[in-house]
Amino acid sequence: MSRPIIGITTNLGSKGAELAQGYWQSVRRAGGTPLLLPPTDDPEELLSQVEQLDGLLLSGGGDINPLLCGEEPIPELGGICPERDGYELALLAEVLRRGIPILGICRGMQLLALAEGGAIAQDMGVWHSRNAAACATPLLKHSQDAPRNCATHHVEIDAGSQLFKTVGAERIAVNSFHHQAVTDAGRLKVVARAADGFIEAVESAYPVGYVLGVQWHPECMDDAASRAIFSSFVGHAECYCRAIELHGSITSLDSHCDTPMVFPTVIEENGGDERKALDFTRKNPDVCKVDAERMDIGRLDETYMVSYIPQGPRTPEGYSAALRQVEDTYRRLDLMEELTPGLRGRIHRGIENGYAIGTDPSLIAHFKAMGCEYITLCHNGHNDICDSARPKAGEPQEEHGGLSDYGRHVVEEMNRQHMLIDVSHASEKTVLDVVECSRLPIAVTHTCCRSLRNHPRNLSDEVLRAVAEAGGVVQCTMYEEFCALDHPENYGIPQSQNPSILTFMVHLRHLIDVCGVDHVGIGSDFDGDGGVPGLDDVASMVKITQLLLRDGFSDDDICRLWGDNFRRVLHAVTA
Repeated sequence: MSRPIIGITTNLGSKGAELAQGYWQSVRRAGGTPLLLPPTDDPEELLSQVEQLDGLLLSGGGDINPLLCGEEPIPELGGICPERDGYELALLAEVLRRGIPILGICRGMQLLALAEGGAIAQDMGVWHSRNAAACATPLLKHSQDAPRNCATHHVEIDAGSQLFKTVGAERIAVNSFHHQAVTDAGRLKVVARAADGFIEAVESAYPVGYVLGVQWHPECMDDAASRAIFSSFVGHAECYCRAIELHGSITSLDSHCDTPMVFPTVIEENGGDERKALDFTRKNPDVCKVDAERMDIGRLDETYMVSYIPQGPRTPEGYSAALRQVEDTYRRLDLMEELTPGLRGRIHRGIENGYAIGTDPSLIAHFKAMGCEYITLCHNGHNDICDSARPKAGEPQEEHGGLSDYGRHVVEEMNRQHMLIDVSHASEKTVLDVVECSRLPIAVTHTCCRSLRNHPRNLSDEVLRAVAEAGGVVQCTMYEEFCALDHPENYGIPQSQNPSILTFMVHLRHLIDVCGVDHVGIGSDFDGDGGVPGLDDVASMVKITQLLLRDGFSDDDICRLWGDNFRRVLHAVTA
């Protein structure tokens, strides 16, 4: 494996981009390859820089422009460099969305906090005097006159933090060269303070990608704690590097997303112009979670975009409307692929809710001819085929006791047409009936574990095991209601991180334990309300690979989880 490339931001001095040698020497000693990053205002150049990185070190330097904090400058403000501020904030935005490990030192920590919605004091002395009533202790000397490799004060470290696990101590001695400081860490977690209460270290609330900021200068020190910080940072960058390299040799697949659900919104936003709206090269993240650019960032190669059909009236008119909706959605998917070169050949199709079949099983062949590869038998609410895990208001808990007689005929016809059956949203009795009735393996394209989260949409270990033993595959989803944990404390996860990427990984590991690594995969449910903190959109998917690597899963296992298992089942059905 390649040595991880660590980008290091630079100061702008009289000779141009400058950097103290302690930064790159510390990176090199820890096993990384340093790459110095001069500021740029060219977006394409910045993206080119980011694409090379396995880790980012934000170096120290001058003051940060107070206008970025919504403040006017005070007399105590030192020299600022607007060019560096703007560049590094843009750089951080790109690095954070990719989950690339970050270490911020001194000014770098302050910039991290600012990027994550926090605030900084223009001058610690002024801030301390203005907040004297809230400050229980006198201000320490934070800009030492001692040599740079000399520790001059202590910091207290949160024993539950990643920083504590790294340095192995709750109290360490550090050096200090700053007059600005973080006063609000924003979305980051404060994990160390000085005796006067000022923040000395922050880190990500989610231990994925490694985000750490320290106010002192470990690159100037040669003690165990400083070496451990760089070793941990470069180690996480090595894991990211390995994940990226692994994705270069596998074809990753997401078995379920609902991006067509946002088509009406984006078309309306573009004045009804479908051709303008359906270019999904890049889309507003407030509107959708999947586009070509973010699929590339998250190293996701293929995805199933389904036509979601809400359960409607079981009448000829209702069935006709459902059929028209599928046909209209697929027409728009054709147009989206035509207009988005980055998505061509990467989109598969499904139908979410067998209500679209109505009472005419011959439509299964029609949908297959349109490119549909799987049909989810039901959604929320019972239909003619089967009972749903979540009946609609006013419906009984069961209508058919699982599959209906008609539903058994639908299963037989889907087998005959070599169409994959998806039992997501189905009641457990329905799932077991389908396992018994189908002569071909089936899929659960997006679900979680009922033994971890008692939710009707999740499946019990018994049912999960039955799907696997019949040769099927179960895809773990990141829908908040499903992948939370009833008892997060049993896994060392605080309630504030329930649900999150951490709870998703607990469900994924449990599925592997119950079903076996050959019968599990990933189905996000993005744009169908899927997504949890840490797995916010498709750009974050590579974080799953990093965590699987850290958990000791082999490259072959990860390849299976990222799509080979699903493709094997699909091939068994369609062959």
